[in-house]
Amino acid sequence: MEMKATMKKTRDKVVAQSRAMREALAAAGVAALRTDPVLIIGAPGTGKTMLARVIHEEGCPYGPFVMVDCATLTPDVMNTMLYGDRVAHALGRFEMAEEGTLFLSGLENLNPLAQEHIARALETGRYTNHAGDRRAFACRIIATADFAELENLQQAGLFNLDLLRMLSATSLRMPGLADRKEDIPALSVYILDELATREKIERPTVPYHYMDLLTKVTWQENARQLRNHLESVMVLSEGRFDPEVILEHFVTEESPATIKSALQALWRKVFGESRTPVTVGTKA
Repeated sequence: MEMKATMKKTRDKVVAQSRAMREALAAAGVAALRTDPVLIIGAPGTGKTMLARVIHEEGCPYGPFVMVDCATLTPDVMNTMLYGDRVAHALGRFEMAEEGTLFLSGLENLNPLAQEHIARALETGRYTNHAGDRRAFACRIIATADFAELENLQQAGLFNLDLLRMLSATSLRMPGLADRKEDIPALSVYILDELATREKIERPTVPYHYMDLLTKVTWQENARQLRNHLESVMVLSEGRFDPEVILEHFVTEESPATIKSALQALWRKVFGESRTPVTVGTKA
């Protein structure tokens, strides 16, 4: 029973009231039943890593989840990271991930040499471990990528097409907040619960008008930006979520115009036309 709870740990954290997110979770469940590589595409901040963990936990819950930031696989450290170090008796990521998942985060950052090495391992089904022995490839691969960046590289001829073909045997799309606005209220409450637990305080109550505002603005960096916004407002206003505090302490000149205009409208709704809103981007 305890292992079953562990398997569902990440899925239970996912807010999926929207159709787009329910479909993404359903697709992840199907992918978990297979051993093919999985490519999860989506914009930055959408939660691609979370979906990868769902697939791992439901597909190979007893194995390790070994994460590799593709930007760190530079030519000078690539061999050590992928294959290990015989002198230091250090395992490489291929070997560490055996019977589990090798997670390649940010595929668009993978340099050409690393692309070639990983493509060769996938194509031959074998790799060289830290002791110099040839071993059968014994892990599943899940990769994530910013689709726009990856497409630009592909069109410029800067990404290994064989590797892309093999990694996208199963391809999933992680929706952005614009596609799952129905999730924003529950997601905001979940984020605030986490922040309140971390700060060891009671979760602050979010006014209805403010919650309504969160569903109307454009979150260009998706769930990551929403989390950063909520954390900033909660900390700077000591748990108070009134428009005056938000305008004074959070919104800057660089904030999207949609946030500025929505906050001005919220101010007038709460305080009426008789009070002049604080100028966005300045102190009161």
